[in-house]
Amino acid sequence: MQAQKLAEAFVTTETEGYNLANLQAPRVAERKFAKGKRGIWLRRVGTLARWLDENDVAVSKELVRSYEIDILARVRAGIPLKYHFRALNNLRELVRANILFPELVDGSAEPRTIIDLSAGACGTYEVFSHFGHDVTVCDFYQPDGFNNVRDSYAAIHEILGIECRHFDGRSLPYGFADDSFDIVLCHQAIDAYGPVQYWYDAIDEMLRIARCSIGLVLNPAHPKTAETRAAARTFMEHMRTRHGATFSECPETGLPAMRIDKT
Repeated sequence: MQAQKLAEAFVTTETEGYNLANLQAPRVAERKFAKGKRGIWLRRVGTLARWLDENDVAVSKELVRSYEIDILARVRAGIPLKYHFRALNNLRELVRANILFPELVDGSAEPRTIIDLSAGACGTYEVFSHFGHDVTVCDFYQPDGFNNVRDSYAAIHEILGIECRHFDGRSLPYGFADDSFDIVLCHQAIDAYGPVQYWYDAIDEMLRIARCSIGLVLNPAHPKTAETRAAARTFMEHMRTRHGATFSECPETGLPAMRIDKT
């Protein structure tokens, strides 16, 4: 029950903060973080905590703290509501780490170099850094212009003291040297890099960059049609036969989680 107790305390703290913000700016609250909308994401914190308790995964309270960003400041910064919640961002990635790379988060691993190509709110950074790994984070943004992704996450990067490197997954080859990181991660982002036919080349690039392994969580391909679903199934089977990929399921989203180890 350790994770669930931490999650309950987190939800209580966040709820108090949102209730205060609702009193301060009721119109903003109705548009941006109505109780029903934020409740969807806060319930997921509990779902993830239950999985961690059921699988005997110890959770550090450092990963289940609120962001030191005022609620209304989160709105002004353009952070999407689903990323307001640090415990959700971090517990999601702690669960994924335990299904994809359990050996890296059991407290016994030697430090590894890890790059997350589309880190978003940087849950992977917080989780793997907590276990002593050297984590580089990237995401898509335009340094000199307006960009929704940059505006969405920049305030989180700043409060965490993280330098987020620009990375455009649509542009090949990727600007990293061969074997420059032990692990390459890409969670729920390859669909933004291009259609399924492009994913094969993206995987080849990730394997070029990785010394040891790559890990992905796969969103559905766009647009969501019978044709793209069939193409995604063919892609996954090809990854199994060509690269020996292993698949599991993200407990929160139900999405396929894929690991490929280099031999």
